[in-house]
Amino acid sequence: MQKKTKLIVITGSIAAALLLFLVGLWYFVLRNNDTSSSDEVAYISSVAELAGINTGLQNRYSGIVEPQETLEIKRDEERTVREVLVQVGDKVEAGTSLFTYNTDEIELKLRQAELDLEQLTNEISTLNSQIAQLEKEKANVSADEKLSYTTQIQTGQNDVKRAEYNQKSKSAEIEQIKKSLENSTVTSEIAGVVKSISESGTNMYGESVPYMTILATGDYRIKGKINEQNVYMLSEGQPVTIRSRVDSEKIWTGMISLIDLENKVSGQTNNYAMSSSGSEDQSSSYPFYIELDTSADLILGQHVYIELAQEEEQKEGIWLYSGYFVFEDSETYVWVMDSKEKLEKRKVTLGDYDESLEKYQVLDGLKKDEYIAWPEERLKNGMNCVISDDAGGNGAIMEETLPAGYNPEGIPEEGGEAEADAQIIDSAEDMTEGVQ
Repeated sequence: MQKKTKLIVITGSIAAALLLFLVGLWYFVLRNNDTSSSDEVAYISSVAELAGINTGLQNRYSGIVEPQETLEIKRDEERTVREVLVQVGDKVEAGTSLFTYNTDEIELKLRQAELDLEQLTNEISTLNSQIAQLEKEKANVSADEKLSYTTQIQTGQNDVKRAEYNQKSKSAEIEQIKKSLENSTVTSEIAGVVKSISESGTNMYGESVPYMTILATGDYRIKGKINEQNVYMLSEGQPVTIRSRVDSEKIWTGMISLIDLENKVSGQTNNYAMSSSGSEDQSSSYPFYIELDTSADLILGQHVYIELAQEEEQKEGIWLYSGYFVFEDSETYVWVMDSKEKLEKRKVTLGDYDESLEKYQVLDGLKKDEYIAWPEERLKNGMNCVISDDAGGNGAIMEETLPAGYNPEGIPEEGGEAEADAQIIDSAEDMTEGVQ
């Protein structure tokens, strides 16, 4: 009976161990087949949007009004600030006093330097008197003693030259100290708004920042952002329309003056797609800037919509930027999302090439209602696909997705000066991330 019981226990243990092994193996296989991590996700964009084909929707990018110029004022580390004469949010003019340095220490240094100069002047006068006396005595001594007098006179003359050099140096030092006293009040060089004052000289991350920053008023520009997958949809010199968020009839015009590819900004994609592991997919974007034809009625820090001006003449068929194609062994491919929403490398047939736009016409192998990815070395067949920022770039949104009267983050109505002044500083660099 005992042997039978032991056999049952041993058999049960083996079965339990086998079950644990099978569960572990199943988990291992699932993990290794999971292609939903951020490294195994392909960001895709609409062919229709990339090709500029009229889909009945209007691409929009979020933007913010910012100054053309920013004045950063650094504090003299060897001096202490006595009084700050402005506050964050204050409007200043060119020449407005911003803060003053403590002059007590400088005044003491000036008095000491003036005493040193007076002492050097007296020393030179005394040395010259001694030399004159030695010259007089030398004329009445014997030839043997003249050599001694000559040596003393030359020594005195050298001392005078050294004292005169120190006198000039001390005079220059006094002039510098006086200039420091005159510059003890720091003034603004531009008209603008005080954006920040940093007593510590560092931000929350320990990075060095200016003591005071002034945002210029007057001429404004618009700052927008676009996703790295779609940055080539824009080009410098491209005309745009700026539209108010709260009054669609209020518009401004301008052109893209700069696409800053040197300063990539990391951030979440607008659709906040979640992988099976629970982490949000990440994407990067680039800032771009718009030079306005006129900035009348715009408010510093105001959030706006940016719309690309429509081409007068729509090219027939699908025309895509050349960077989306992979050229291998005399064949051309694109990375496309298939019917199972997985990535596939598909062969396409190209037609004409527009050198001015750097675009190829796609004759076969791709439809306007499909989605493609920007070629990267990490892409492979079977990867999961995530639509990148509503297929319109970081900050791009579709007009139909906005409810009537939509006013995110309590953005002030145009003309609301009191409310605008209250938000002017917090808004100046708080770019709206993604779809607002």
